Amino acid sequence: MKNYFYLVAFFMCGFVYAQENTEPELWITYEYTAKTGMNQKFENAIAEKTRRFNTGENAAYTAVLMTGSEAENGKYERIMPRRTNDWYSESLKSEESNFWQKNVAKYIQTGEGPYVWERDKGLSINFEEPRPTKYFRSYIRVLKNGDNKDFWRYLKRYSEVLRKTRPDVQQAVFIMSSGGNTNTVRILTAFNNPNEREGATKNGKANAAYDEMYGKGTWEDDFAKYNECLVEWTRPTYDYMLRPDLSTKL
Repeated sequence: MKNYFYLVAFFMCGFVYAQENTEPELWITYEYTAKTGMNQKFENAIAEKTRRFNTGENAAYTAVLMTGSEAENGKYERIMPRRTNDWYSESLKSEESNFWQKNVAKYIQTGEGPYVWERDKGLSINFEEPRPTKYFRSYIRVLKNGDNKDFWRYLKRYSEVLRKTRPDVQQAVFIMSSGGNTNTVRILTAFNNPNEREGATKNGKANAAYDEMYGKGTWEDDFAKYNECLVEWTRPTYDYMLRPDLSTKL
């Protein structure tokens, strides 16, 4: 079990399909590349920092990029789940911040963030309860300005289809709240088996089920309109491996 750790959810802000939420569930992410030859020292420092400071509600998790041009040099994502707006005033606590500056920052070549995301609970599936997870796939979608109801209609319908056809899927949907383009949507699927990234198919194929649920030919039409909402059909996809040794212990 020590080779697993629990990935729980990610983010989304209130708009078309968001439910009322007096206290948004924020997820904070950073991206780091270690200096050449310093990966092990960076990892050791992250492990020590996590052990000392990232417990309980201050949990933090680390994932390593597995695909793409930046994976070869070792790119890390640091994830701080389920924060609130109080994070802004608490994020620079002196002891934790000083430890980072003295013991971790010196091994970093480049760093990005913080990126602040809000999770859409209505479009997330099996992310309310923790499950053992080794990997996750990240889909980034950047929306055009204007009316994007077609994008959200497809995403809502497809999530309902997945609940029927792949009930074991672990999916979360987030929108950027601060730190970048707030038209950016991130869709995560967490998995243990690379051959079943969306879980095992149990009740038919998703596309056929979509047409069965919403009308013949609906999937093709809805998917085309979904893609038309994207900036130049932006569809970057990346795979990450979760690192329990660099993460809060559960």
